Amino acid sequence: MKLSLNWMLLLWAILFSDNVFASDSTVLYKQLNKFFPGIQIVSMPSQQPFVLVWKLMIPQYLHHEDTSVGKFMQQVFVYHRGFKKPNVMVTEGYEIKDRVYEPTLMLDANQISIEYRFFGESVPSKMDWSLLNHHQAMEDYKKIQDALRKIYKKCWLVTGISKGGTTAALYSLTYPTSVQATMAYVAPFPVAQEDSRTIEHYKMKVGTPDCRRKIQQFQRTLLMHREALKPKLMELAKSEQVQFTIGLDQVIDYASVEYPFSFWQWGFGCNTIPGERASIDEIFEHIEEVVDFNYYDDKTILQLLPAYYQFLTEYGYYGFDTTGLSDLLVTSHLSNLNFCPKDADLSYHGEYMQSMRHHAEHMSHNIIYIYGGADTWTSCAVDLKPTSNAIKLVLYQGGHRTRLRDFQEHDRNTVYKALRKWMKAKVDPLPY
Repeated sequence: MKLSLNWMLLLWAILFSDNVFASDSTVLYKQLNKFFPGIQIVSMPSQQPFVLVWKLMIPQYLHHEDTSVGKFMQQVFVYHRGFKKPNVMVTEGYEIKDRVYEPTLMLDANQISIEYRFFGESVPSKMDWSLLNHHQAMEDYKKIQDALRKIYKKCWLVTGISKGGTTAALYSLTYPTSVQATMAYVAPFPVAQEDSRTIEHYKMKVGTPDCRRKIQQFQRTLLMHREALKPKLMELAKSEQVQFTIGLDQVIDYASVEYPFSFWQWGFGCNTIPGERASIDEIFEHIEEVVDFNYYDDKTILQLLPAYYQFLTEYGYYGFDTTGLSDLLVTSHLSNLNFCPKDADLSYHGEYMQSMRHHAEHMSHNIIYIYGGADTWTSCAVDLKPTSNAIKLVLYQGGHRTRLRDFQEHDRNTVYKALRKWMKAKVDPLPY
């Protein structure tokens, strides 16, 4: 029986692809074990266009200058296309996400996503909060990349979103010869424990005066319906099996003062704000969409402990404006410090971020910064100086979800051209 040419070609392609998978899988497994003694490797569901997707747990020093302190296991996802492909390192700012990033698609690249220390599954058996800092995190990423560069020898780009975007820029600024390019998405550089520029942004610089008044009126409406909202919160807690140990009054107070920050961060429009005659259901659902009451349940607060600690001791964060609300608030002092670990020193040390912000503005090399114009965090964006060769794109009215795909073709082409020059690799336009 003779096979048609098409069937022969299909059979050859299947056999070839299986051989490539088997070959790459064997080589990668051996190399990972060689360069990361004690590594744990778990296969994940396959994803196109990757040959394989693996979850790694890599032994990492808790203190890179004092290795006697011990180790923890750091979670890494490897999305493998091939050993001769470009490489994208994702510096997650929090726990790891199983997602493929824009630069990976543009470069047809391998992607290595690295969970930030002390988040998600990358948690030591005993928490020493003082070791959760940028310096130790940079060393984590450097150790992993140095080993992987012996396996993946083509060009490297580092990228991240939000805190992860700042982390990507910090890595590039700290180790400029380790990567050829950087794409930092919505990456803030706060310079205070509660950076006042965030409040200035939503009080004076974004939206219209009428819209800003409407936002504050809704904050008051929320607080005035406090007692009617409490049964809704109790229903939520029961249906989702969560607890609000901080108390329902505090949940409502925090949601009200958080509202303007989140409203602009996530890019909502003024026409979505319920009016003064809105029903309790409308008020509740709107806060659920913009702020999310679950932000204040015990499980979420516990999950975000590392973030709050690093924000308020080193990274910088935001505070709350209670102007025009004080007569309706129950909680005497509203601060994100209340969500930090109770057994940690919460002194703020801003020297690192202040220094790195200066470096970012004056010495960013081959970095693309992408921001949303309405996003509250853009108030803390870098202000690039002529000494930098970086690119900064700001999407008018864009929120914290702003990505390169949201820009006009001219801006996207500017990025493609820069990446081709910096990476010396083929760069395809985004497929959407």
